Amino acid sequence: MPKRLSQSQINEITKLTKAGHSIKDISNNLKIRKTTVYYRARRYCRKMIRLNFTLLNEFEKGYITGLFLGDGDINRGRKIPRYIVRFSLDAKRDQDISTRLYQIFQKGRKKISIFPRDATLIIKVCSKELVNYTQTCIEYKRTQNNQTEKKLLMSEEWSLEFQYGILAGIIDSDGHVQKHLGTEIKTVSPIIFKGILEILTNLGIKAKTKIRKATENSYSKKIRYTIYIPSAQMKAHQDKIYSVKIERFL
Repeated sequence: MPKRLSQSQINEITKLTKAGHSIKDISNNLKIRKTTVYYRARRYCRKMIRLNFTLLNEFEKGYITGLFLGDGDINRGRKIPRYIVRFSLDAKRDQDISTRLYQIFQKGRKKISIFPRDATLIIKVCSKELVNYTQTCIEYKRTQNNQTEKKLLMSEEWSLEFQYGILAGIIDSDGHVQKHLGTEIKTVSPIIFKGILEILTNLGIKAKTKIRKATENSYSKKIRYTIYIPSAQMKAHQDKIYSVKIERFL
């Protein structure tokens, strides 16, 4: 039988909870199981604020979708349902992209966590609304090699502003922008490659493509798909794409 908490322990849990400490921190500090801490603290815990998508414009919704397509992942949990979306960025180069993402979620009244993990910058969002919304735009497909790939669920209802947002998010995740604004997007997924080309066609943006076999010393041994958008095309649409990587040269 677990040992009952003393009144002083219960009072300390209440005090720390009201002061804003997390269940995990209280559990670690007091050496008490998290389930026990939660039972005593649940009346005073701050409720998680839902992501309010109605406060975001079409471009911002598209930007989240595009960035998720390149650098996002969902953790729904196996035994206990969880609704966590993670974006993985380069810790050195992509601080400004994490700031853009933070500003978008802040506009939607949603708090997020940003923390480094080795050379990666993790943006963690706990949101059932975000998970459900993402799954209306992107699905996971299993390939013949029993691997999963993301696929854009193209819709005629998507506005041009939304699709410009998707393109900006893809550029900020998998794109490389040169000083003259010529932009290269690389992927090893033929499904994502096809989806990006469809977005570009809808937006009237002309691009060049290359498909290359993996080199002998390549780790993944996967075919490389490259999309190159010439600088003239990027400059003609730069005011609508609004990519962080483009802004670095403006």
